[in-house]
Amino acid sequence: MSNRESIGYPLLLRPRLDEKVWGGQRLEALLGKAARGGVIGESLETCDEAVIANGPHAGSTLGELASGYPEALLGARGLAASQPFGDFPLLVKFIDATDILSLQVHPDDDGAAHLGKRGKTEAWHVIEADPGAELIVGVDPSATGTQLRSAIEAGTIESLILRRPVKAGDTLIVRAGTIHAIAGGVLLYEIQQNSDVTFRLYDWERVDDRGRSREVHLDQALVAMTPGLQATRIDPIRLDATRSFLTACRYFTVERWSVNRDYTVPGLDGASFRVLSCLSPVATIAAGGVNLELQRGQSALLPADVAGCRVSADSDLLCSWIADLTDDVARPLLAAGREPREITLLGGGTSDLLGAVALAQRDRALATGNAPASLSPAS
Repeated sequence: MSNRESIGYPLLLRPRLDEKVWGGQRLEALLGKAARGGVIGESLETCDEAVIANGPHAGSTLGELASGYPEALLGARGLAASQPFGDFPLLVKFIDATDILSLQVHPDDDGAAHLGKRGKTEAWHVIEADPGAELIVGVDPSATGTQLRSAIEAGTIESLILRRPVKAGDTLIVRAGTIHAIAGGVLLYEIQQNSDVTFRLYDWERVDDRGRSREVHLDQALVAMTPGLQATRIDPIRLDATRSFLTACRYFTVERWSVNRDYTVPGLDGASFRVLSCLSPVATIAAGGVNLELQRGQSALLPADVAGCRVSADSDLLCSWIADLTDDVARPLLAAGREPREITLLGGGTSDLLGAVALAQRDRALATGNAPASLSPAS
């Protein structure tokens, strides 16, 4: 790879801030976002319009880098995930839900294909939650589309909604096809497939200052929903003194790092980028001859071609990336003594980790000579 095709240093991201009718001021007050007093609902850390704020690529957008330096930025796994759109494949957000979001659903990849889009599976990690705060995690599993339509038209949809109390530190995965909403009083981190396809079922009779309602997409939503699906709370699994896995599926893996003074980031041999979002007052990232200081609420992107990265200062960070579920998740967690079923639950009902864990177990058994005859090399 020539220098012209390389990036080689951590990128400080300047996110896009979006005003929302349900937003507030906590992104500015708690995470330092320059909202200038606006009612900001989302800080889109890794959208294609996010701007690089440091180094030789300062002023370029993330979308431009994904197009111009795909291998260096994304790595082999990220490049595969970006197809066929050639974009940055994961969207990291901070969301301030001062009021409730619409009741909504996202299609899966097949359901979004006719729109020329990818589907949207996402996960939430709660940063702050008011006392009594809740998330809407689904609807009554026995409810049919016809019943949901009737309940919305009659104004009785609340009777079918499933709510879950949440607190800071909770993580949930929301599979495509799940009817859901973020209720008021929650500040959270969201990781998702990079897709803007959202179908609203209901918006709580909300109107803007001109008396206009937001568009709903009930017909599309009822097609996109998968009956019985619910957002699933996930118990984190500690790998070592620094790293805890929060969730892992085919689309993304999220970890929480608790760094004590100095931490050498494990290399990925160019397989994937990493997005690091700072949850503590400050963290310093050193790589490629650059020392990058992150304040609370800021995010940095470690391109796939960055090697030899270190994080210093006592800090908590969220790390999102595209893992090989067998080699990067199942194997190290099994080696750390974690139970297979515990590991599979990181997928939150997706079943994505079932095969990865089974393969890692088989290989461990073969390596130790404890494999049953059906798994032995001679069988």
